[in-house]
Order: sequence, then structure tokens, then C-alpha cells
Amino acid sequence: MKISLEWLAQYLPAPSGPIDASAAADALTAGGLNVESITPLGDDTILDVEVTSNRGDCLCHIGVARELAALLKREFREVTPVISESPTAAASVAAVQIDALDLCPHYTARILRGVKVRPSPPWMARRLEAVGLRPINNIVDITNYVMFEMGQPLHTFNLERLEGARIIVRRARKDEKLLSLDGKERTLTPEMLVIADANRAVALAGVMGGKDSEIGFETSQVFLESARFDPLCVRRTTRALGMEKTDSSYRFERGIDPTLPDRASRRAAQLILEIAGGELLAGCLEAGSAAVPTKTVKLRWSKLRQVLGIDVGQSEAVDVLRRLQFQPQKTGDGLEVTVPSWRADVSIEADLVEEIARSIGYDRIPTRQEISIHLASVEPAARARERIRETLVGAGYFESVTVSFVSDLLAGDFVPPQSAGLPRADPTVRKDNARLRPSLLPGLLESVQRNENVGNPSPRLFETGSVFWNDKTGGIVESRRLGIVGGGDVREVRGVVEDLLARLDADKSIAVTPEACPGFAAGGCGRVEWAGKPIGYLGKISRSIAEKLSLHQPPAAELDLSALIAGLQLVGQLKSLPKYPAMRRDLSLVVSETTPYEKLERLIHTLELSNLESLQYVTTYRGKPLEKGTKSVTVELAFRSEEGTLTSQQVDELVQRVAAAAKEQLAASLRV
Repeated sequence: MKISLEWLAQYLPAPSGPIDASAAADALTAGGLNVESITPLGDDTILDVEVTSNRGDCLCHIGVARELAALLKREFREVTPVISESPTAAASVAAVQIDALDLCPHYTARILRGVKVRPSPPWMARRLEAVGLRPINNIVDITNYVMFEMGQPLHTFNLERLEGARIIVRRARKDEKLLSLDGKERTLTPEMLVIADANRAVALAGVMGGKDSEIGFETSQVFLESARFDPLCVRRTTRALGMEKTDSSYRFERGIDPTLPDRASRRAAQLILEIAGGELLAGCLEAGSAAVPTKTVKLRWSKLRQVLGIDVGQSEAVDVLRRLQFQPQKTGDGLEVTVPSWRADVSIEADLVEEIARSIGYDRIPTRQEISIHLASVEPAARARERIRETLVGAGYFESVTVSFVSDLLAGDFVPPQSAGLPRADPTVRKDNARLRPSLLPGLLESVQRNENVGNPSPRLFETGSVFWNDKTGGIVESRRLGIVGGGDVREVRGVVEDLLARLDADKSIAVTPEACPGFAAGGCGRVEWAGKPIGYLGKISRSIAEKLSLHQPPAAELDLSALIAGLQLVGQLKSLPKYPAMRRDLSLVVSETTPYEKLERLIHTLELSNLESLQYVTTYRGKPLEKGTKSVTVELAFRSEEGTLTSQQVDELVQRVAAAAKEQLAASLRV
């Protein structure tokens, strides 16, 4: 925001002395409005002031003048427009109405006739050029001048070009067209707010006027608009149409003082009468209301002392707030402060403390030279998540972050059996892909698809996040999950999962039991059990889902993240190194095709073989010379004794026990 010191001096009277550029810059910077540069410009000096997004009231010379008056303890002179009106009532010539009060709570207009449109006087052109504006004509320049003076964007219409001599503030019609002042035809949507005459849109509310109703040198009747528009609507309209921010939209997006439209309109009318002549019709055309509730905030002396660490005198605190044009009233333990209408950023007690602190100077607030450092132990949940990341990254997987919504393409997949439906977003905010995800896998699969489409084959991805579904009562259930997608085959993903669980707690048993699961291929999915409790699934993605995304059925897994975190072994477990070597035997058993591996694994464990250290699955073979309907399952048995080296005879006897039990209970035979 460029501020002209010559212009600023109009509101800070000369008896207080001339404004020193450096002193003004230092005061504004210390008060929270950083001055980025000081630039001489002829007899003037320009301050480039960085205005934070919560201080829309300072996007004008009067706003900055208020701040300087308070910070430098100078007199502040407000602009008080005085206008004379003709006997003719404005309501007899034109009318206004609002059909979208939620987007335009207040709209005012004044009518001027007999004006002479011509170049602006040199003093006004000079001031506008100083803040970076190009003078156009006296009517348009006056609206820009008042905006940079008071902070209220204004717009003027050629009244003779408004059909029906009326203004209707309404939502745009679907595919309605508007030729804006920049010469581009805009296609509008019902989410946008327009200023319309009796038949068509003539301006985008708060953003830009229309070409068909602009002020030209032939104009003699002016319709002067001053209104308040919804900040979010202005921002959305600007973005939806791909328009650059205008000085008007920039201010509306940050919020306008609700009492400002009428005062700014009177100021603009005063300048038009002085510079362009003509007559001002009596009365203000008005729709909606400027009424806003008075905002009061309580400030306790104890809170002021606690936050600042110093005792600020009560009289000094009251003086500071009064200089900032707050209205403080003393109470038993502090102040009851009425907040000015333009200070939308002040709403809680801490805001008042900040106002006092920046006014008295932050250099008065004591600082301690010592820095106390307290080392806090890492929370178990954070340790578990970090161990999960380290394991998966070490296995070649990349962490991914996807949106919490599932695409409509995959919304019917991966839905858990206990779900009564998926929660939806507000349809006015999100119409497509609006259901919350029931699983992390849809988002990860779409990420795999995008990677493969740009030439990155077979990516390995994982993600931790929340999934959602509705329970039978309609409530939303949220669960934290770990999703893994990608790898050579299901065995690789199973190995990664088993390694991850072993790193979290090496003493807990791990098992994968065949079981159907939504989204996975039939017969290619298993339930993951950890210490005997189910914690998720792993397997191959179903063919139908893979075909939707043009993928080759990648392997995947999804586990309950809460169970993983709760199962982390926080105390390191130490085991002595073995003194004697292990003896390993591969055992290949021919069983029926319908016999699942987990039956064989359970059988071996129930035998409680002495000195059995581990059991590992090796492979499954189908084909000649095996009979049709059978398969060969190979496992590795490792034996180790703590008392001495086992003999081959001892190990062979144990392996023979397994073969005999498998023959008896599973009708298995040794493959030779």
C-alpha cells in the first residue's frame, strides 16, 4: 500500500508539526505496519506500507493516519463531508433492491444529474499517480480517490444506460454473460453476485464494472454505488474467472467497515459536486441495513500484567486505547472496551493486550537472557510412527499423502462390511468425488496410476491416515490406518508386513489366514493376525478394480495403525547369541488343492516339536508329475538346542513326526 505523506498531512494537522518520513516509518514499523521503502517523489514522499491481512482498515490514508496519530501522539482530523441536495428526490428517479442479502447485507446509491465529465484537477491526478493509479476522468478518479482515502470501494454507472432506472443485486444466472471493463466477456455462474439493471448484469459485485454502463465524457447522469459485499463471494468470483485482484476486490476480501458505505458515498458526492458540478438528488437509495451489534471486550489488569510481564499504569492503558479510538470504561478489575466498527481484528482480551503493547513499545517488555531447555521424551505413538516410516522407506517404499475423499469411480469398493454407507461432504461445497474414503487404498492406487502414466513403472507407496464410514445409527466412525501398495508380488508385501511387525515387537506371533476382503481378489487375500488378534489384510487387488485404473493387480496391504502403535515394544529385548549352530530341513508335502497353508502351519505348531526355532514358508508348486487337484507346499524347519549341537538323526526324527502327522490329519504325502 503506497501512502503519500502530502496526502496524509491532510488528516494530521500542521500545529503538530510536519510529518517526518523516517519518524513515521519507524513508528508504523514498530506498531505492526512494516514500511518497506521510503521514496521521494517531487515535493512528496511515498511510504510503501505492508498491511497485514487482518488490518483492512489500514488500506487507506485515513486508516494509516489514525495509526500514526495514536503512535506519535498527534492530533487526528476526520473527514466530515458536507453536501447540499436538490429538492428532487432520488427515489423518484431510480430504485435499488437486494435479492441476495447473504452476499450483500447493505447497498446504497446516490443520483447526480448535470455533471460534466472531464479530466481531473491537477491536485487529484497528482495524488492518484503518487499511489500508482492512472487518472481516467474526474468521476472515475473521484471514486478511486475516496477508496484510497477512506478504504471504501465505490462504483459509478451511467444512469442513462441502466434499463428501467433500477439496480437489482442478485446472483448471476447460469451462463449469463457480462462484458467487463477490461474488454473481456465473462461467463457467469449462480455462485457469483452481480449488480443488474432491469434486464441484464451490469457489474460483478465488488470485482469489476461492466463496459456497457461505464462513465464516458458524454455522461451527465451518475448513479453512485457504495455497498458492502461478502468477502468470500468476492474472492471466489475473482478466482473462478481467473481475474487478477483489483483494488476493489482486494479490499472487499479483507472486510469493510459496515458503517463506511454511507460516509464514503457522501464524501464522493461532495467531491463530484465540487469538481464536476451538477446537482445531487435528495436522499440516499438504500437496501439492506448497516446495523451491526456493538462489540465490547473485557480487559483485566491481571491479564495485562501476566501477558506483558510489566505493570502498565491504568491511566496509560486507558490513554492508549482512547488514542486508538477505542472507548474504555473502567470496571472493578479492569476495563470494558467498546471496539470501533472498523477494527474487525479485535475480538478477544489478548487483542487488546497487543494493542497496548505495540503502542507503548515492545522495547519496554523485559526479556530474560537465560533460555531454559527441557528435554521431553518422544511419545510412544511418535516412536511407533517413525519406526513404521523407517521400515517401509528402507524396504523401498515412498510415503504418500492423498486426499480424504474417495473418487466416485472407486466409491463402491473397499467398503467394510460393518459400514452403513459413506459420509458425504456438503453438496454446495463439493459435488463430485464427495464421499469420505473408507480405505487408504483407493487414493494410493490412483497415485500408482498417475505415476505409471508419466513413465514411473511399479511405484511402491505407503500412507498413514484416517478412513471413515457410517455406522448403523448414522454416526461417523473414524479409524487410523496404514496403507501399502506396490511390490513384485504378494509375497514381497507379506515379507514387508512381517518385517514391520517384527521390528515393532519381535516376540509377538505373526500369521496370515486366507479370508475374503472388500477390494481384494478372491482367493488372493489374507487376514493379518498379530499376537492372535486381526489387524488388517494383505493380498492382490481385485481384477475389476485394477481394470478401472488400467493396472496389473498390484499387491497391497492395509493395517490398523492404532493396533501397530499400541503393540510397539518400548523396552528393548536382549537375547544372548546362540552357542550352537542351527540345523535346517526343507520339507515338501503334497496336499489337496483345497488345503490352505495355514492348516499345515497350525498343525506343525500344535506338535510342539522340541528345539524348533522357526518355521518359514518357501514355495508352492503345481504341475507335473503331481496329480490334478493337488499341490506341493515346501516349508523350512530350523532346529537349535541351547545344550549342544543337534545330530542329523535327532532332526530327522522330528521331521518324520511332522510328515506322519500331516499324512494322518491332512492326507499329505512326501514329495520325492
